[in-house]
Amino acid sequence: MSIERLHVRHLKVDSYFWGLYCLSRNLLMASLFYTRWVYLAFLGLCLFGLVEAQDEGDFLSLQRRIQEVYEENRDAVVRVSAAFENAGEGGKTRVDIGTGFFISRDGHVMTNANSTSGADRIWIVHREISYAAEMLGGDSYTNISLLRVLSIPSNFRFLHLTDSPELPIAGTMVLRISALLEFKPSPSLGLVTGTESRFGSNIFPVPYIRTDIPGGPGEGGSPLLDLNGKLVGILVYALPVEVQGSYSLPARAALRIRDDLHFSGKINYGWIGIEVEPLSSRKEGSQVVIEKVTSETPAEEAGLLSGDVLVALGDSEIRDVSDVSEAVFYLRENQFVGVRVRRDGELLDFTVPVIARPEDEPLRRLSFEEPNDRGTGEAVLEAPLLRNEKGESEIDDVVSGKEGNNDRESTEED
Repeated sequence: MSIERLHVRHLKVDSYFWGLYCLSRNLLMASLFYTRWVYLAFLGLCLFGLVEAQDEGDFLSLQRRIQEVYEENRDAVVRVSAAFENAGEGGKTRVDIGTGFFISRDGHVMTNANSTSGADRIWIVHREISYAAEMLGGDSYTNISLLRVLSIPSNFRFLHLTDSPELPIAGTMVLRISALLEFKPSPSLGLVTGTESRFGSNIFPVPYIRTDIPGGPGEGGSPLLDLNGKLVGILVYALPVEVQGSYSLPARAALRIRDDLHFSGKINYGWIGIEVEPLSSRKEGSQVVIEKVTSETPAEEAGLLSGDVLVALGDSEIRDVSDVSEAVFYLRENQFVGVRVRRDGELLDFTVPVIARPEDEPLRRLSFEEPNDRGTGEAVLEAPLLRNEKGESEIDDVVSGKEGNNDRESTEED
């Protein structure tokens, strides 16, 4: 065999093995490439399933927590009925229905004052059994009344009123338990949407908790709980239908009302004898100025003067008229309160004794609709209070988000 033919044969064999090698290598690389993407796709599906399972687990955990808070506290909630003789149509007896809840093992029940004050008979319904109750006292300023059940149920729970100044922030999930109309205590879930010290021309005694849970018939007096099961407030006012939502009195304020009604049957509101007004300037910003110092009062005797800028009252820093209302709300007769003012650029501190508010110095009370003919006892802040200087309703502005009249000035007596 010639050398040329042998060389050609070797070339053919080498080409064959080289082609086989290249094909094998390409198949291996393709296999690895596709295997990698198949693996990544499989891993992605697994992760997606884990995330989806985690989301579902979080949702179910939240749902279980809501159910737990409801189950743990529903036996503290009662339906409150109040009968008013000759108050209905044609001289018939009118029955107002609301919600309340036990706040002690001694059978004390907290509810709304507007549905119980002046009633001839009051009773509660707990686990479909009626129990007679008596009213220990009520306060129309906060729309709170305190009842005592005469024959205590054998098995019930009660909610704790805490003296915590912290309010739930906007976005906090809350659960309200109501015994509306003839239904058993039922839960309603919602969000805290803000805290306000006023609504229209109504100035609240303390910042109220606003939620997006409307106040329906017979729900006044319902407890408001966070998802830790802590009582944070009591429903006292429903917002107009156009606004949707409701206001709850904070638990700390309800505790202050409870103490006075339990021990004396009336509220011991403190007073030092000043009237204040807001004052704003570009240089100083928003301030609160003493407009008037009533003669022969603790404020006058301590040395406070008209024109003094209020800086602090007790432990409360004063930035707005509503801060004064809140600070004074917690004052009681026979206490002493520290007052810091700015006078001619100088900070001055005074110690002022607190006396009982005179009867001829009535508190500014919130205005709300009277119980309707359904006897629901529902307290609704009046929409007509939202009027601007031209007499035009501002309720549409509130709903649509248009800017309303912000030029109001108010005077508070403290």
